[in-house]
Order: sequence, then C-alpha cells, then structure tokens
Amino acid sequence: MARTVASPPEGKTGNAYTRFFERVDRALSPAFGGATVVEDHPEDTTPIAERLCPVCGHAMGEHVIDHSTPESILECPTSRRLPERPIDVPLNEFGMPIGERGSAQ
Repeated sequence: MARTVASPPEGKTGNAYTRFFERVDRALSPAFGGATVVEDHPEDTTPIAERLCPVCGHAMGEHVIDHSTPESILECPTSRRLPERPIDVPLNEFGMPIGERGSAQ
C-alpha cells in the first residue's frame, strides 16, 4: 500500500535521504573519529617565546613574523645563521626526512 502523505515514519525525523546519511555517519564515526592533537615537542615545557630559533639560534620572542602576505615570513633579529644540520636519515620523494625524526613514514 502506498503512503498518501509524504511524511517520515512514526518516530523518525527527516526524509529517507537524510536518514541514510545519518546511518552512514554513525557507522563510520568510530573508524574516522575526530583528529587527535599532538604537540610537536611534548617533553619541552619551555614557553614558545623562549625556545631557540632553528635558523639563527636566538629566542623566538626576539623575532618578527610578517603576516601581510599569503606566506608568513619569519624575520630573524640577526643576519648570522646556524650551520645546517647533517641529514642522517633517508629522504622521501619530497626531500623530507623519513624515520624517527621525520613526519611521514
């Protein structure tokens, strides 16, 4: 028997389309739950302004960050630069380190 009124079944809200996607969301939420926030240096309790710059070695609080362009620019307080660290881990296809210090595996 066909329904004559276009309303959801008793006790339900929305139409069949929205109920279908609500079921899909409920089924997939455990697998694709919210992202977990992971701090870069969990053991480092030093305030960010007191941490050392990886480029010049001065405290980050002495730096100026220019946000006037789409890419932010870090302006170091000195023209001296730290020597580059040797890369002792393999690199991926993007030139990023792989392994314990790298971000992608």
